[in-house]
Amino acid sequence: MSTGAGMLAHTVHYALVVGGLLTLAVVLLPHALDRLRPEPLAPRDQHDLRVLELRHAVAAGTLTVPRSTLTPAAAPISAPLRPSAGSALQLAVVASGAAAAIHAGAGPGHLDEQAVFGGFFVAAALAQLAWAALAATRCTPRLLLAGALGNAAILALWLTTRTWGLPLGLMPQPEAVGVWDLACAGWELLVVASCAHLLGPGRRTAVAS
Repeated sequence: MSTGAGMLAHTVHYALVVGGLLTLAVVLLPHALDRLRPEPLAPRDQHDLRVLELRHAVAAGTLTVPRSTLTPAAAPISAPLRPSAGSALQLAVVASGAAAAIHAGAGPGHLDEQAVFGGFFVAAALAQLAWAALAATRCTPRLLLAGALGNAAILALWLTTRTWGLPLGLMPQPEAVGVWDLACAGWELLVVASCAHLLGPGRRTAVAS
């Protein structure tokens, strides 16, 4: 590969890594600043409003448990709580950004191997980074479906390259599984699972609002 193409590949790589870090900062920084405040300035949704009411009740010593909740049909106290839609969306955004960073880091090495491999890694990194940015700003059910299907397709391709290889002479033998492969596959699996959770009954309206 020529020196100019190599420099371009590394420039794209570092740009994607920096973009991924900025995406994570945009997602995580507001929540970190919220934790530094004694309490949120204003409730963002019904969950925040309920938490704020419970805090005031605990501080005033007026917190009580309604008798109607102490029935045999009620869920036990030790039952795990289902994560809110906001938490699942944050997890999907962070996981997509992390997978994009791994693809960006592996891009230059695969570009030296074959241009089509390097191009795929760059395209995957850009797509995952763009998806994370869109999901963090304005998420819709269609975007969640695209994230689930896109990452599932990448996972299926990865499993194919690790079990059978690729046709047309691109990869005659399956490639060995590496640590970064497993890490990237894990992040992509989290994106798929989070998107599937958010697309479940009763959660689409909350995502689109």
